[in-house]
Amino acid sequence: MSSPNFRIPALSALLVAAALLAGCGTLDVPRADNYPATGQKKARAVHHWDVLAGDVAGRVAEKIATWPEGDYPIHVTVADNSSFNRGFLKLLKVHLLNRGVAVSAVPTAVELEVQTQLVQHESGSPRSFPVPMAGTVLGTGVGVWRDWAVHYSDRTLLPGVATALGVGAGVALDMAHLYTQGAAAGGPTRTEVLIATSLKSRDRYLAGTADLYYIERADAVLYLPEMPPAPPPATPVKTWRVVAP
Repeated sequence: MSSPNFRIPALSALLVAAALLAGCGTLDVPRADNYPATGQKKARAVHHWDVLAGDVAGRVAEKIATWPEGDYPIHVTVADNSSFNRGFLKLLKVHLLNRGVAVSAVPTAVELEVQTQLVQHESGSPRSFPVPMAGTVLGTGVGVWRDWAVHYSDRTLLPGVATALGVGAGVALDMAHLYTQGAAAGGPTRTEVLIATSLKSRDRYLAGTADLYYIERADAVLYLPEMPPAPPPATPVKTWRVVAP
């Protein structure tokens, strides 16, 4: 039988060898590090569009606060006819008017252009439970099963103990998930939208805004241009052959 004093140095030698092999097996390239934890909003309702429109209008009004009132009306435009752009255009005009900004119905020397870019990441992303409080539900189910298996076999625990333990573990898991993934239902997604505005006068950019949002993949269609309806099928034309008498 080998002595404990011999096994400890042998184990240390194996760990050192494994570390050296791991180091030799890596490529000579920078490692991949995560960015520091930040927050990003998720757009899930038209109300969120309205909040963004109010924020953009406030920033534009602050930028032009020194302009003579009413001398430079702004013409607001969007890049395409997506559902978002059409709705955001209406909301933005209302918020600008509410802040005393002169808005023109026809092109003027000052234009505020809204552009939207949809970004769909195709790479997979590790995610935990997509359903809120999934850990609590799972813990409850496991606890109830454990209570049934234990208390109706040899009754070694008080009824409900395993369920309480399961619920407690589930709540802890859900709190950790809430902390790491955020409070928005469903957590981060691999579909995002960039909403940018440019305030310009002829060949000069005067100001701009840029905002990023998570959206659900199924909502991506709201940010894509609507295709015109297909033209109706052509009516066949009848022809007659004229034969000389």
